[in-house]
Amino acid sequence: WWAPSYDRAGDVVVSSGEMQYRPEASRYDEAVAPDGSVRPAWQALGAAVGAAGPGELAERQRQADRMLDAEGAGHLVHDLTGGTSASRPWRLDPVPMVIEQAEFDLLARAVAQRTRLIEAVLADLYGDRMLVRSGMVPAAEVAATPALRMSAGLQRPARWLVQHAVDVVRTADGGWRVVADLTDSPAGLGYALLNRSITARVMAEPLRAAGTAPVVAAPAMLRRAPAALAPTGRADTRTVVLSGGPEHASYVEHSYLAVQMGLHLAEGADLVMRQDRLWLRALGGLEPVDVVYRRLEDGGLDPLEPRAQGVHGVPAITWAAQRGGVVLGNAFGTGLAEASAVQARLGALAEAVLGEALLLPPFDGEAMATTPVFDATNGLVPGRVVLRLNAVAGPDGVWVMPGGAGRVLADGDHPAGPTAERTKDVWVVGGARMGRGAAGPVLQVTAPQQVDFGASVPKRAADALYWMGRAAERAEVAARAARVVGGQVEQDPYLVTLAAGGWATGAVALLRSAQGAPHISDPLDGAPLAEVLQRELAATRATVATQVSSLVQEARSVREYLSTTTGRVLGRLARVVSDLVRTDAAVDDLDLILVDLAALAGLATESTVRGPAWRFLDLGRRIERGIALLGSVEAAVGQAVDPLAFQPLIEAVLAANESLVAYRRRYRSDVELHAVVDLLVRDDVNPRGLAFQLDRLREHLTSLAWPEGVALVEQAMRATFTDVDDVVVRGRRLAVDGLVLAARGPLLQLDAAVVARWFADPVNPMIMGGR
Repeated sequence: WWAPSYDRAGDVVVSSGEMQYRPEASRYDEAVAPDGSVRPAWQALGAAVGAAGPGELAERQRQADRMLDAEGAGHLVHDLTGGTSASRPWRLDPVPMVIEQAEFDLLARAVAQRTRLIEAVLADLYGDRMLVRSGMVPAAEVAATPALRMSAGLQRPARWLVQHAVDVVRTADGGWRVVADLTDSPAGLGYALLNRSITARVMAEPLRAAGTAPVVAAPAMLRRAPAALAPTGRADTRTVVLSGGPEHASYVEHSYLAVQMGLHLAEGADLVMRQDRLWLRALGGLEPVDVVYRRLEDGGLDPLEPRAQGVHGVPAITWAAQRGGVVLGNAFGTGLAEASAVQARLGALAEAVLGEALLLPPFDGEAMATTPVFDATNGLVPGRVVLRLNAVAGPDGVWVMPGGAGRVLADGDHPAGPTAERTKDVWVVGGARMGRGAAGPVLQVTAPQQVDFGASVPKRAADALYWMGRAAERAEVAARAARVVGGQVEQDPYLVTLAAGGWATGAVALLRSAQGAPHISDPLDGAPLAEVLQRELAATRATVATQVSSLVQEARSVREYLSTTTGRVLGRLARVVSDLVRTDAAVDDLDLILVDLAALAGLATESTVRGPAWRFLDLGRRIERGIALLGSVEAAVGQAVDPLAFQPLIEAVLAANESLVAYRRRYRSDVELHAVVDLLVRDDVNPRGLAFQLDRLREHLTSLAWPEGVALVEQAMRATFTDVDDVVVRGRRLAVDGLVLAARGPLLQLDAAVVARWFADPVNPMIMGGR
């Protein structure tokens, strides 16, 4: 790949085997010098990538796509409605952008300089306004800027910027230019970390061989820098990441950063002002918040502010910041630095405020350099990239992450507004100071005292996990019922007319129960049996699609509680589910859903810490399983049908509750009513049985110290011993109906009580840690 030669036009052609790369001879190329030699920074990477060949690069691209999908970059965030999903994740180029350490040092010093300058400018514009009085920044332009926040002048934050991002490009002469500063909750650092985590897996050997500077210090820097601004004397400082929720364009990054930083991801509804302080609505009451690392822009931060936009913010949070009740990082009002009134004058302001010339000039439309970009059709092609550098500002200086996120530009794109959804990991190579930003030493911010917040769960998160469990279980119930009934019909089409439609009547009732639809006395209503059965099978498959969509929607708002593997399973579910609404969907399509739902249940059981968050996930699952099981028993077992139809119908009920094999192994006989009820309702070692669900519910509610909930579970337990003598009146087995009603009532009450007890707003604040 990197062996140079020249084509007839004189352009450099770098080739090896099938792989070719033609830089544009008239422009600076990141990888290849004008004489055809490979630039030093690219040599180690070039050897590794050249050996890979186009086929392996394409495979790395596919691996990166799957990993991004597992992290929620597509289905888990956007475009999921009505049982269908469309994925719009960005793509990570398997060929990174490579920068020499010495060159990165210059970029890092330029970024740190701009951070110091912008903080000084913001302090003046919201303070003494000397720059306005002197005319360096025209008053009329500042006043007309929508980004101006008048109330920000009432605060004197310890730091205006905790995080700062700068977009830069390399021009055709080999120099660097600044495209823009991003100061109002800038995105990019989390994306850079996510990209690196993926390239570290798909390109581990090239990453190591190139001596790439690591970026692992970034989450700790970002966590400690805002915490250092909290009032002293608070040993158990609480920081949260404030997001605009799953609808926010950068929600993937918000969620990923919260996980990496080990902080709660909070939305506006999770936070409330009380007693001049900001509080987190948690399961145990209101918990105090000291620092907010905000990922919500100025305009959406506080709906009570003038020029506020949207309803995702926290009312009065800016007032709390002015009074010292909470620290905001970045401070409110920092979006002003992005306005043209400031950006256009930064060169002159640097001379006046810092007494220095800017290290990097602004981009003015010059021709840009090229860098290798992988294209599945054409191999390596020249592309243009805008690089986002990320800085963290703390009490000991400004640290610039060694690397960043590169966005590949589409034809006609301006660097300030890329439209292509392709990104590059950025490698800094050739330096001895691994992991250090060139602007200065690693920040030596004193870490806050270790405090165990494991029992702290925001109400919104617990709510979402609870309904995620409910949706997952209902999806599995519906998928299994449709799979069993559809499979029986495929194997024996004559079942539809068996015993004057007795089996079909019970099968339709079983399917409607799996859908959560109400029982009707005559489901056939004179229509052809086969037609009614196919209609209910289609409705049951649609229920699976709807419930999986609900499952994924709930999961996207609690991504920080779920493992990467769980995200991968959810991504597969979202892709497969749209096929289920097709009228010609095969029965085996449901197997794919059932396998992934089983994997999801296994991950929840084996890969999640048994804390309050997990308990609410499992509470939802156990309540839904118990209610669904009772519904299936009522629908099919509770009916009096001809003995000829009873056998396959009761087998369907057992199979739909994944207990048919257990029944045959235990009883080794034809199905009998008492044995079926014992296995499905009373057997506390059958993980699909009602008694097992009630045991788990009692365990969870006891751990949550909720005696009222425990009492409802015990009421349902007593109901399981209702006699089930085979008494038939008007086509119904009354004793089975009585058992179902007696046990289901407390479960339905428990469901309502969980919502009322745990997800309602608290009244009195709760001080944690003795504060």
